[in-house]
Amino acid sequence: MKRLLPIIILSVIYLHCGNPTEALYKKYHEVVSSVGELDDTKMQKYIKTMRILRQEGINFQKWLEQNPDGGKDGFNKIESAIQEGGFEDYATFVKVNAKVAWAWNMAQAEVGMEKQKNLNEASQDMTQQGIDMIDQQLADPNIPEETKAELRNTREQLVSQKQVIKDTWDENRVYADWAMEVVGPLTNDKEVALVKKYETELMEVFTGLSKEQIQQVHELSMPQLELNP
Repeated sequence: MKRLLPIIILSVIYLHCGNPTEALYKKYHEVVSSVGELDDTKMQKYIKTMRILRQEGINFQKWLEQNPDGGKDGFNKIESAIQEGGFEDYATFVKVNAKVAWAWNMAQAEVGMEKQKNLNEASQDMTQQGIDMIDQQLADPNIPEETKAELRNTREQLVSQKQVIKDTWDENRVYADWAMEVVGPLTNDKEVALVKKYETELMEVFTGLSKEQIQQVHELSMPQLELNP
C-alpha cells in the first residue's frame, strides 16, 4: 500500500489538473512566494542558520536520546536556533531552504555539465591527435607494410574509441538536459547565480567540512575535469 500511495496521489492530481506538471510548479511558487526572491541578506541568514542548525543538530540528537518523548520541546529548540539565525520562524526558513536547494541543484548541474563537456571535448581531441599521428605514419613510404598493418588496426580502435566517447556524452546529455528542464521552472537564473556566488560557504554548511578540507577534496578529485575546451 505504501508503494501505491504516491501513484494514487499523482493520479488524483492528474484527474483534477489540465497539466499536472504545471500545476505542481504553480503550487510550489505559491507556497514559497511569501519569502520573495533570494538575495544576499537571505543567503547570509541562511548560511548562518545552517551553521547553527548543524551544531544544534548534534546536540539535539543527544538531547532526544535522553528525552525520547520530547518532540514538541525538540521542535521549539530547532525553531529557536532558526530564529537565532535571523529567520522569523520555522516555516519561513523551510521556504527559503527550498529555494536554495533547487537553485543549488541547478547550479551544480550546470557546473557539472560544463566540466563533463570540457572533459569530453578534451578526450576526443586527444584521441583525434592519436589518429592524426597514425595517418602521418601511414603516409610515410619508409615505414614497412607490416608496421602499417598494425597502425591501421590501432587507428580503427582509436576511431571506435572516439565514437564511444561521443555517443556516451550524447546519451548522458539527453538525461542531463531532461533533469535540468524539470528543475529549471523551480528556480531562476538570478537565484542560481546567487547560489554560485556563495558556493563555498554553502558547501561548508552542507558537508560540515572546512574551506581548506573542501579545497583539498577538489584538488584530489579528477583535476582533469577543469580542462578548457
